[in-house]
Amino acid sequence: MARVHREQRVWTLVEVRGGPTGWAAAEEVWASHSWTYTDEGTLGAGLTSELSVDPACKVFRVEVRVSGAPLRAANEAEWLVARLAKVHVIEMYPRKQAALDRDREIPPRWRVHTTDHRPAQPEPEPASRRERWVRRWRQRVMDWSERLGRYDTGELVSGTEGDARALARMGREPGEEPRTNVDVRPLDGRDGRRTVARREDDLERRLTRIFVGAVATGTAAVLAARSDGAAVWLWAGCAVAAFCVVVMWGGRIEQSGGVAAGRILAGCVALLATATALGPPHVSLGGTGMTKGQALLGPLFVFVGVGISLLVRRWTGNGHIVWVGPAVLAAAVPVLAVLGKMLHWAYRDELGLDADGVEASGLWEAASALKLLTLLSMLLLVPATWAVVRHYHLVRPGGRTVALVFGLAALLLALEAGTLGLQSPKHAADELKRAAVNGRTPPSYFGIAPEWMCLQPTVPRAELNTKGGILRPERPYIVFGEGQSGVVVWNAAAGDPMTIPADQVRTVPVGEEEGKTDCLKAR
Repeated sequence: MARVHREQRVWTLVEVRGGPTGWAAAEEVWASHSWTYTDEGTLGAGLTSELSVDPACKVFRVEVRVSGAPLRAANEAEWLVARLAKVHVIEMYPRKQAALDRDREIPPRWRVHTTDHRPAQPEPEPASRRERWVRRWRQRVMDWSERLGRYDTGELVSGTEGDARALARMGREPGEEPRTNVDVRPLDGRDGRRTVARREDDLERRLTRIFVGAVATGTAAVLAARSDGAAVWLWAGCAVAAFCVVVMWGGRIEQSGGVAAGRILAGCVALLATATALGPPHVSLGGTGMTKGQALLGPLFVFVGVGISLLVRRWTGNGHIVWVGPAVLAAAVPVLAVLGKMLHWAYRDELGLDADGVEASGLWEAASALKLLTLLSMLLLVPATWAVVRHYHLVRPGGRTVALVFGLAALLLALEAGTLGLQSPKHAADELKRAAVNGRTPPSYFGIAPEWMCLQPTVPRAELNTKGGILRPERPYIVFGEGQSGVVVWNAAAGDPMTIPADQVRTVPVGEEEGKTDCLKAR
């Protein structure tokens, strides 16, 4: 059975109908999901004595385990019980849900070290100043040696200082004598604090909020600095508001105490993010900071990264990664092979060229595939958004409306990515046409590198077997390459490609004038 990763536990009161058969089927389903449950008897008795009596219905207290955030976890438990009832054809209804707090404390951690290096008896007070200085120096060296781990035994203990010392001296087997030659030193800095730390998951959520707030502060600051008119004040107000919220959250990092230190730390983080986004104050110092587009893409990349990580964690916990991973890898090979050729196909189609004589190497095909993948990466917004809304239990799984909305969003993003991708070969083809008319250097496109050449016929002009136009030896042509059908060139006069048999013409490189070269003088 696949490992199921469930992050939250929800106390759920479930009503099951259908008599002994339905009750047994419900218990079997809960046991298969490793849910603990307690039979509370028939409806209207015991815990549900205030409800209407129905001997054909039983009530169970079930601890439903769901994945995602604790916020609105009760919604997920209700949906999960209803979905199981539908899948297994059991008439059971979730009547009440309440999320259980199973967060964990973060006790201080300590290293165990020996004390054999310490003097057995207190030494008498030295009489001279030099002896007192030497004794003080030796004590400091010994203290720092302990802090740096010179006398560590390799053991770890956790708890308060008194509990840690007792655990360190405790024997490893029953009846073993306690050790008297060991002590503990703090490992993570949480010993002797005047503040009360929050629990693990609660602390992680609060730190995440501060990080998001710092990113929002930097983004709003960049938009304010790069805007004009009333938009400056709008974004500046947003930046100040985000900064104030970050400082407020910083004062709530600890459960009690540490308000001032937390606010200062959170404020410094927000200011650092803002300074990094804005860049140096002067261009001469090495940069101008982020642009408006970069400022908007930054939070978007963070959102996509967080969403994909949540999606992978959900799939890993549910066992989907076992078949999703190989399926994606199997589909990636032919997809990448097709993507590597798409831009070249579109480029040749814009110019009316055939693949013969106008080909690119595999490395350039890989580069063009990478460009398309960069454009298609906007499709990651769909699974990332789905993972985030599912993590916070904002949508019900399996709903047709949700599937339709996300499907339409994916379709629109795919169309937008395709439009942007097709603009690249069209732009390159237009640049080549303009270069052919103006006599400029033709641009290359992912390994297809056309160049100006003079074409000298090796047969009488009457015997030339050209396709797509008439060869004029006095002027240069943009040559794409040589294939089985001949030399492929661009006929600027006709605005179409032209093919000349390779045995009927000789190519001669042009000089620095390129498209303005007089080929009759260049012979």
